[in-house]
Amino acid sequence: LYLLGGMILIYILASLNWKEVFIHIKTIPKQIIFLVLILQVLTMVLIAFQWKTMVSWSGNNTSFIDIFLVNVKGNIVDTITPGVKIGGELARIYELMNTLNINLGSATVIVGFQKTISMISFLILSIISLIWFNFNLGMQYKNYNYFFSTVVLVFSILLTILILLCLNPNIIKNLLNKIFPNSRIKEKINIVLNQYNQGLARLLAKKNQFIVQLLLGVFIWGLFAFKMFLIIKNFNINMSFFSIGAVTYLTYIMGMIPLLPGSIGSFESSMIALLSIQGIPMEIGISISLVFRFLTFWCEFLI
Repeated sequence: LYLLGGMILIYILASLNWKEVFIHIKTIPKQIIFLVLILQVLTMVLIAFQWKTMVSWSGNNTSFIDIFLVNVKGNIVDTITPGVKIGGELARIYELMNTLNINLGSATVIVGFQKTISMISFLILSIISLIWFNFNLGMQYKNYNYFFSTVVLVFSILLTILILLCLNPNIIKNLLNKIFPNSRIKEKINIVLNQYNQGLARLLAKKNQFIVQLLLGVFIWGLFAFKMFLIIKNFNINMSFFSIGAVTYLTYIMGMIPLLPGSIGSFESSMIALLSIQGIPMEIGISISLVFRFLTFWCEFLI
C-alpha cells in the first residue's frame, strides 16, 4: 500500500502544472504572508503561556523565555516524529528535567496535562467539523465520511484512555509492579509515580482554571482556521469561515496518522483532497496547502 500510494503520488506530482502552482503562490500579497507569520508567532507565544501556567501550577517557578525555549525544542523533535509526535512530548519532559530542574514525575504531569487540554480543544473542533461534513457533504462523499468518522472515533478512544491513565496512575503502578517485581527498577518507578501523584494533586487543585485553559486551547486552534481563512480568501474563493475551519481540522486529524516524519505528505494530500471536494482546482489547492504548511509549520521550525 505504501508503494502503491507512492506511485500514485509521483503520478499526480508529475502530471501537475507546477508553473501554474508557483504563479498562484506568487499572487499572495506580502502583507498576507507577514500577517499569517505574526499570527503564527502569536500562536507560539500563547502555547508557551499555557506551558508557563502548567509549570506554575506544579509549584515550580521559571521564566517565560525558558518555557518558550523548552517548547520550541520539542517542536524541532515534532518535525522528525511521525503522526501524533510522541517524540516531541518526550523531548519536552527531558528539557523540563534538565533545563528547569523539574523532577520526572512533575515534568510528566505538566506535559501530559498540557497535551490533554490541547487535544480536548482540538477534539471539540474536529467533532464539530465532522458534523458539518456529514450534513453538507456526507451523502455525496460517503467514503470520506466513513474514514473521517473512524479516525475521529479512534482518536477519541485513545484520548479517553490517556486521560484515565493520567488521572489514575495507580493503574500504571500496579501493572509495572507485576512486570518488575522486587527490583531496583520497581523502586525507581515508585519514586517517579509518587512524584507524579504529588504534581497531579497540585494541578487538580486548580479545577476552576482548567475551563480558562480549555477556552485558551480552543482559541489557539481557532487561530489556525483564521490563518487558513486569510490565505484562501486571497484566491477569491467563496467559502465560509465554518467550511474553512472544517477543512483545517479534518486535515490536522488526518495528519496525526503516523506515516512520515512531520506528517509530510499525509497532511498536504488530505488538505488538497478536502479543498477539491469544495470545488477548488488541484493547482490552487496545492498552492494553498504549501503556503499554509510553510507558514504554520516550517517557519516555526526555522524560528
